[in-house]
Order: sequence, then structure tokens, then C-alpha cells
Amino acid sequence: MSRLLPGRLIRPLMVIAVAATAGLAAPAEVEAFNNQQAANFLSNLQETAAAELGDTSASDQQKEERFRKLFNESFDVPAIGRFVVGRYWRGASEPDRAAFLEVFEDVMVQRFLPLLTENSDERFQIGTVTPDSRNPDMAIIASQIPRAEGEPYKVGWRIREKGDQYRILDIVAEGVSMVITLRSEYATVLKRSGGKISELTAALREKVSGGAFAPPQ
Repeated sequence: MSRLLPGRLIRPLMVIAVAATAGLAAPAEVEAFNNQQAANFLSNLQETAAAELGDTSASDQQKEERFRKLFNESFDVPAIGRFVVGRYWRGASEPDRAAFLEVFEDVMVQRFLPLLTENSDERFQIGTVTPDSRNPDMAIIASQIPRAEGEPYKVGWRIREKGDQYRILDIVAEGVSMVITLRSEYATVLKRSGGKISELTAALREKVSGGAFAPPQ
């Protein structure tokens, strides 16, 4: 599977995001999505990521456990799983769905945990919150990641509010959507297997076992 986002961009982005698709004012008629609380959610997430995954006294196993916890608490993993599998999700059994979500988590751990450890001091700047006109419970939060030379990286976070909780559905970095990229990549395997999620799961598990998703050194 190819890299999801441009090389240097992925490092500061996921350090802050997973550790979880300028003004905060929104149109007055949209009441369901609390812009300030959503911005606070992202701000708190990056501080938690920096503190827990940048802890030099923690063992590798402890950092992995912290990553998994933050990933599941901050991202709507079942919703992302349904989206990236697409129409094949409906025809899959519950055991096959559960197995896919389990290996999907393993993929994320292998891909991003080393980057979290290496870049735990990175920060992004939270920008505008734009409510989704089609769903009042969703919004895109803009952010920028400064870099030493050139314009800052632009990253959008698609977030859904459920009650008093927030979950990330997607990360869009420089126009590249994480979940759409995954959906496209997985579709190739699913079409070849006749839509069997179990075969996609097996293929991902084999790659995880071989360290295929680990970032290059």
C-alpha cells in the first residue's frame, strides 16, 4: 500500500492527530455543532499526544498501548472502516467486520507509532471551523503545520459531534483525503477477491507481519 500523505507532512500531522476528514465563529443558523468545543477537542488531543507519546521513560509496549487507546478514543474507527470498505461492508458477516477493524488498527499502529515517537514535539495551529451544510453534526476544522521553509502545510480535520463527544472521521492534508485514499487502495483487493473482506483482512495481516507499513528509515 502506498504512503497516504506527502512524506514530511505525515510526521507532524499524525503525531498530533492520533495520540487521536484563525477565528472559530460559524454561521449563526448552525447550532448543532459546537465550534469552540470541537477546537478544544483538537487542542487537547495534540497536548495529550505530546505528553503520552513523547514520554521518553515509557517502553515501546506502553507507547503502543497509549497509541491504540488514543486512536480508538479520537477516531470513529467503525465509521471509517465502513467507508473504506465501501459497498462490500453490507455483505460482510459481523466476525469478518470485527477482524477487519482489528487489523486496520494494527496497520495504523505500525504506520504511525514510530512517527509519533520521533515528532512528539510538533504542534499545529487551529484555524476556522466550517460546518457541513449537509450534516449539522459535522464540520471541517482547518489547521496549519508550520515548516522551516515555504508555506505551512494545510490540514483539514473532518469531525463529528455525537452528544458531548467528538470523533475524527478523516484528515485531508494538502487536498489528500486519508479515507478516500484508503478506500481506493482497498477497492483493488476487494474487487480481485470478489468483495470478500476476509481476503482483504488476510492481505493486510500478512503485510503487517512483514512490517510493510512501517515508515522508511
